[in-house]
Amino acid sequence: MKKAILNSRIFILDDQIQNIILLENILNLSGFQNIWSTTNPQDLLIQLEKSDPDILLLDLMMPTISGFEILGKLNTLGENQKFMPVLVLTADTNPKSKEKALKLGASDFLTKPFDISEVTLRIQNLLTTKYLVDQLKDHNNLLEEKVRQRTEQLQIAKEEAEKNEKKYRLLFEANLDDINLFYLDENGPSKFIETNRASQTVLGYSKEELLNLSIKDLDTRLSEKGYFEGTIQQMLENGSHVVETIIRKKDGELRNMEVKSNILELEGKTAVMNIYRDITDRIKSMEAIINQNKALKEIAWIQSHVVRAPLARMMGVIDLMNNPDYEGKDPNLPKFLEIILNSARELDQIIRDISKKTFEAQKEQKF
Repeated sequence: MKKAILNSRIFILDDQIQNIILLENILNLSGFQNIWSTTNPQDLLIQLEKSDPDILLLDLMMPTISGFEILGKLNTLGENQKFMPVLVLTADTNPKSKEKALKLGASDFLTKPFDISEVTLRIQNLLTTKYLVDQLKDHNNLLEEKVRQRTEQLQIAKEEAEKNEKKYRLLFEANLDDINLFYLDENGPSKFIETNRASQTVLGYSKEELLNLSIKDLDTRLSEKGYFEGTIQQMLENGSHVVETIIRKKDGELRNMEVKSNILELEGKTAVMNIYRDITDRIKSMEAIINQNKALKEIAWIQSHVVRAPLARMMGVIDLMNNPDYEGKDPNLPKFLEIILNSARELDQIIRDISKKTFEAQKEQKF
């Protein structure tokens, strides 16, 4: 800071050349070298348009333009200029003159004749103040620039976040699967904090109704011991978990659902996003296929076992009657004919049963 102060630009305006010479000598002895001086107020005004001093030593009483007028002109230089202390040089000890000068922007006073120590100290004090004020202003400007840049970054981030939120909101609402979100803490699941349009359609509730419910009101398996705890444990370990459960709709209908639960952080809290997919029809189709396969197995068993019995009896009797030794007058003929007739009837009933089971299996397949 000392070096910066000694390198300060010092302007001197005094209509007495001897005063200027004295001040320059005092300043040179104190280490100041960057000094510009004049006895002509107009020269000062021209120089001020070219460069700004760090301090101005200004004679108050001059014949052509007074120091008061110079102070007034300095006030019109603009608000963006840095702080420039003005040290007034005067032999006038009138308090009113000092008050007027202070109101016009004077920083301090040096009374003529000059005291060497006082000159040096007052100039050093004003330059130190100038240095600190400039440092503070530069620091404030830097902070303002950082704030401006940060505000701009935040605005860009906000706009980007709003775009993303709008995009994800559209995806969220357009999803055909039922989606619900809720917070999770040591007290268990909260009420739903968000729900999409598909959820309202599938479950039969309005959005307002769903936001007053929790997963406990929908998932019938939550009454099973260890079901909820196991699901949460799986989510904490893997980040997500898939389970099949039964969901109760508003009208009381129970639907089989495949639920994918994802754990995430939302507004600094642990949250769960459940994505439900109705698998009721799929389960019914699988049950129908299982029942159909069971019926087909029964039909195959009937064909391979039950049908063979009456058919074997009929073939045995027919072979006997085709024997060359059989003359057709066997007293057992009526009995043989009865066996053939009963076997035919039995075979007819078996065929009817097969047809019935086949028809039922086809009905289940169509379902």
